[in-house]
Amino acid sequence: MKKCFTIILVIAFIAASVPALALTNEEERQYGREAFLQISRAVPINNDPYISFYLDDIRNRLESKTTMPFPIVFTVIDSPTIDAFATPGGYVYIASGLIANCDKEEEVAGVMAHEFAHIKKRHIAKRAEKEKYFTATMVATMIAALLVGDAARSAVLIAGMGGAQAAALKYSRQDEEEADREGSTLANEAGYGGLGISDFLRKLRFGGSDKLYPQYLLTHPYHESRIIALESMWARKPTSASVSLFPYIIVRASIIQVYKTSGLLDDIWVKRYEQNTKDPVAAYGASLYYSFKGDFEKALEIARASSSPYRDLFLGEILISANRFPEAVDKLKDVHENIGRYYLARAYEGMGRTDLAVAAYNGLTQYAPIYPDIYYRLGMILGRTGDEGAGHMYLGYYYLSKGNYMLAKTNIEKAISRYGINSRQGADLMRLLSSIEDKDKK
Repeated sequence: MKKCFTIILVIAFIAASVPALALTNEEERQYGREAFLQISRAVPINNDPYISFYLDDIRNRLESKTTMPFPIVFTVIDSPTIDAFATPGGYVYIASGLIANCDKEEEVAGVMAHEFAHIKKRHIAKRAEKEKYFTATMVATMIAALLVGDAARSAVLIAGMGGAQAAALKYSRQDEEEADREGSTLANEAGYGGLGISDFLRKLRFGGSDKLYPQYLLTHPYHESRIIALESMWARKPTSASVSLFPYIIVRASIIQVYKTSGLLDDIWVKRYEQNTKDPVAAYGASLYYSFKGDFEKALEIARASSSPYRDLFLGEILISANRFPEAVDKLKDVHENIGRYYLARAYEGMGRTDLAVAAYNGLTQYAPIYPDIYYRLGMILGRTGDEGAGHMYLGYYYLSKGNYMLAKTNIEKAISRYGINSRQGADLMRLLSSIEDKDKK
């Protein structure tokens, strides 16, 4: 009863705080940040470097081709739901289930570009200005998710978030048509062509069952006329973006999704590999299956025989899982993909070559906002090697990205004391500490 009363008070307070006039950019940014913190505390955020790095590369590619009112903050949520949504202030979320159910990268990019268009045109904020109860509805959904069991929490929040947007935002047909036009144009300019979103919607529309439809996309009016409108805008053409790694990302997402949902490993890729040992994608799925099972020798055997251009990357990860770090370094040292650089840092760390590990992690800090493990590993390594100022600083960044203000403040304060309040680093961290304290008061 006390918990329910608290919820009512929180909702009433936020509802009262929604301005009657137009939302300013700063207010929109604040609401988006509040929603992000609630979401990050309530649902499991994806912790797979492949998926995080790869989706962030798509985000960068899209964002580089447009001008947004806010920097995009992109988050992958671990959930089997086929869902994506945007919240105020430039926050975009995608469920891992959507990735696992795509056939090609163009579909994911199309969905993301559509959400970017809603943010660029401020459709969310404009609807919130009219509805007045937008923030309260969102918070109610998120807090409801906090009250259910762990198994149901993700489904309640993500499916409920789509429902909350439907109730509070009521995207107009004009909004959707504009997001389709803007999003498909953005995807095309980024090298994906303009048909990714229509391909995705057509596949879902004719998937054979309404239960396959994403809750969020069901709130959009995607009648046949909408698909036809998109297909009349664009001629089909080969993508100019590099998408050769994406089939492996789908395999990885599907295996991880089943494992996290059921606690079991699906051997479907082992069966596919047995049917065609020449298929590099099936070989990757089978090797990943055996690696997760702890049968590293079998995983290595399959990966070594693969014809995939990413063979050394896959071998490097397996060797790290098997604690065979020098061999992993040998495989990863000439890999060019950013995810390979991450695993190279992991291999150096495993070997005790902290100097090389720190250098490699430092080169990947652009990915830390979507994959905070980089901040954490840097903080722990630097702290162990005596650079306590930098160690606490990175741990502060890590906990801040997780929405844990108490531990973020503690580590930032320790970093300031190590650097000295009059140092450049100390002055920068004092400003960050001040902003954390301001957020903590809200």
